[in-house]
Amino acid sequence: MASTYVNLCNQVLRRLNEVEIVDADFGSVRGVQALVKDAIIAAVAKLSQSEYEWPFNAASHTQVLTAGTTEYSWPSSFKAVDWNSFQIQEDTVLGASFKALKFIERDEWYKNQRDIDYRAGAAGRGIPDFVFPSHGSGYGVTQSPNAAYTVVFKYYLDFTSLSAFDDVSRIPTSFDSILVDGALYHMYLFKDNVESAQAAFLNFEQGIKSLQSIYINNYASITDTRLRF
Repeated sequence: MASTYVNLCNQVLRRLNEVEIVDADFGSVRGVQALVKDAIIAAVAKLSQSEYEWPFNAASHTQVLTAGTTEYSWPSSFKAVDWNSFQIQEDTVLGASFKALKFIERDEWYKNQRDIDYRAGAAGRGIPDFVFPSHGSGYGVTQSPNAAYTVVFKYYLDFTSLSAFDDVSRIPTSFDSILVDGALYHMYLFKDNVESAQAAFLNFEQGIKSLQSIYINNYASITDTRLRF
């Protein structure tokens, strides 16, 4: 679970010994309370954008392919994709069984598959075998689909701004203190308290490093890549 926008703001306000925000007044606050709202958004954005693969930003997408169409756009709030996760879903009506799509580089599609896909036109060629990054914000599949096959893949969400009092950041409640430190950095700068701002920023940066140690910098195994002499 993640804390609401208003709850995060009020945690910061209590640290500053300022008046807390009532839910009903959230959209119309001014002064210090409005600044706290901006500071929380900045802290959430900084933390979310510091890594591509935070587990709390993990998501799954289902795409129904269109016959003859090779390239598709990423879903909204897309940040990064797991290329190994693309899978055709089983469909007994269309004659498709579960099938993992193999990753290829875009240049390989240009060289070996694009012309054939385009010549097939709207009819398509068959059940896709490969997935590749398209030229722009999206991905492609080849061979071009000849029916409305369903593809599922895993990806990671980008930062989404908070607006309503009950919006949530996706960052677990147990890490609220990190967001509070990040917001306090901005608030202390506003108050010209440089020493406290520096301390809050150091705490914020250390909190992000701790999260990286928990979620990112751990490995089930390590491969020895040294060459034989």
